[in-house]
Amino acid sequence: MAGSSSDAFLEGQGIPVDLPRINTTLEQLWGPAAERIGGPELEHPNVTRIVLANLVVERLIPETDGLGPVLETVVAKFPCRTIVLRESDGPERKITAEVSAVCHLPDPGSPQVCSERIVLRAGPQALDLIPGAVRPLLEADLPLILWWTTDPTLHERLFRNLGEESSRILLDLPDPGASAAAIKLGLDPAISSCSRDSVWYGLAHWRELIARFFDSADHLETLSRIDSVQIEALSPDASTPPRLALWLASWLAGQLDWKTRGEPSLEATDSGSRLRADFEGPAGPLGVEVRTRPFADPRPLYPRLLSVTITARGKDGLETFRLCRPSAESPDIEIHADAPDYCRLPSTVYAECLEPARRAAAALELSRFDPPFEKALPFLLWLLESA
Repeated sequence: MAGSSSDAFLEGQGIPVDLPRINTTLEQLWGPAAERIGGPELEHPNVTRIVLANLVVERLIPETDGLGPVLETVVAKFPCRTIVLRESDGPERKITAEVSAVCHLPDPGSPQVCSERIVLRAGPQALDLIPGAVRPLLEADLPLILWWTTDPTLHERLFRNLGEESSRILLDLPDPGASAAAIKLGLDPAISSCSRDSVWYGLAHWRELIARFFDSADHLETLSRIDSVQIEALSPDASTPPRLALWLASWLAGQLDWKTRGEPSLEATDSGSRLRADFEGPAGPLGVEVRTRPFADPRPLYPRLLSVTITARGKDGLETFRLCRPSAESPDIEIHADAPDYCRLPSTVYAECLEPARRAAAALELSRFDPPFEKALPFLLWLLESA
């Protein structure tokens, strides 16, 4: 293989290759510059090749929509052999391929850390050939992770075929904009016991801060007295609540063993929409309300939580626990507690919004076992049916 091709490969340029020759071509392109973890030591390696997993990324639409930068950020944190599935408009019943390296410099003076990216393009008549093309490309003895980015109901057979062979599935659908049917299929435990919604990982700061209100033994019993929850969110489309807000409500319901009552209701408001859901808690009926408002221009591409207010019935009256951002752009969250035995002075913590790349990286790095997610999922699907 010519040195110029190897240089272009290491610079991230796609090198066209025949499908049966992908693995052979990759060995030639890496050449003597690459030191492989677990392989023979080289005296002067230019790059260190690391592969922690097989990552199959479904993107069966013609345009990239900014996937490239997100993918590079994720792979820098979690180096993988990445196999990207793309749609082509060709009528042929064939799959075309190209390969490139994804590299980053961990420390000055150290070799670059690299892994490879394989892009497979298939037209509408060749989608059924994709699983057979992917399997020979998988690194042996490493887990297979499926990262699915479009509505799985549109290519259900392919989704099921790849999903059933995966150790985990990352469902990365638009929020808002994904249908309840798409979420239900994408997170079906019968397909994979470890299916996760990337939006779930955007709640990390909020879940931690809510838990802090009640993690003292003296305050645990307050959880049984909760009678209302109000969540405020900003979204590019305020006509329906974002999954980010619904996941938070579902997490509370799952952790506190609430029972659903009736059906949720969604109504339009002057400034957006309001979803109301009723539950039965230990102290009796309680309501959860999600208010969604539009962003002021310029609009971010994904929703943000603005505030969460929890009230509980106390012996001396209503107790209130509130988290809120001072503004949509603020990385801070203000903490307020108006209840006996709590410090009533407001405090502020730095808790920036987690953008899609960091959510996806967290989904790949964290444990496959997530009981709070599994408890929350039935409540999310119930809320989505009405949203």
